Amino acid sequence: MLELDEKKEGESPLLIKDMERILSSLASEDALKILHEAKDGITSSTEIIKKLGLTQKRYYAKLKLLIETGLIEKTDKGYNLTFLGKIIYEILYRKLEKMLENKDRIALIDRLNKAKSLSKEEKEQIASSISIKEKIVGYSATLSGLKPVEVIRSFKDLIKLVIALLENANEEILFASRYTDASIVESFLNAFKRGLKIFCLWGDKKEFSQRINLLRILLTNPGVIRNIRELLDSPNVKLRYADLPYSFAVIDRKFVIFEVVNIDGSFLYGFFFDNEEISETFVHIFHELYEKGEKDPFAQLFMTKFKV
Repeated sequence: MLELDEKKEGESPLLIKDMERILSSLASEDALKILHEAKDGITSSTEIIKKLGLTQKRYYAKLKLLIETGLIEKTDKGYNLTFLGKIIYEILYRKLEKMLENKDRIALIDRLNKAKSLSKEEKEQIASSISIKEKIVGYSATLSGLKPVEVIRSFKDLIKLVIALLENANEEILFASRYTDASIVESFLNAFKRGLKIFCLWGDKKEFSQRINLLRILLTNPGVIRNIRELLDSPNVKLRYADLPYSFAVIDRKFVIFEVVNIDGSFLYGFFFDNEEISETFVHIFHELYEKGEKDPFAQLFMTKFKV
């Protein structure tokens, strides 16, 4: 499960610089049009230049900036969006575009939020009805705010969000993690008791010793041991080990949380999406990894240690 190093409060100067570079590279109509074309892949720059009505100089100048900022990459077949580029595209052309189309309703939600005569629950209920009608993101029951995309930079915020997602899950949890943390075991047990389907992938053998330490902690609580035994025996729970490049979770095929890692594989920051389309992408990724997975050594050790 997710356990990350806590970072100091405040923005990282390097991160702000990166944000400035990305936003600057997109700060023109030409760049936005090129980003949009790269969504489906650019196989012929000549055709795109003609389609967009650009000169070669303008086209290649903007394309160069988008490549330098990591939004577009050159391939054997032409130019495509990178994973970061796809995320930025999602923000701009799925979320921002939809919200701009409904800016009057969003302004109404903003005024509603400032109303002192309504309770928090009443505000969330009214705002939710406004946003759902137009299929845009309004108040999130999980995050209690207007947050179509959430960037997670601190350990505390990430753990709080993971726990909130698990506690609010209604049907299914897909959880793929390179980390182990005892603080959210209870949330998994609560989800199991509610009858949810739970699929878990563990993905870093370096964390196995930490999971053994967690097992030692559990040894002191017979009640927790019994609950975990029931969880591992349940047909609603599937657990495997797989080689994971990063950690992520999909809740009810709607909410997605995933980490972005440094070159050395350590945690950098995380993203949270309330988006069914992105969720389905990660569901597909999860099941591909699951099919390639193997029996989880920790679960095998636990079941051997605590035979009925």
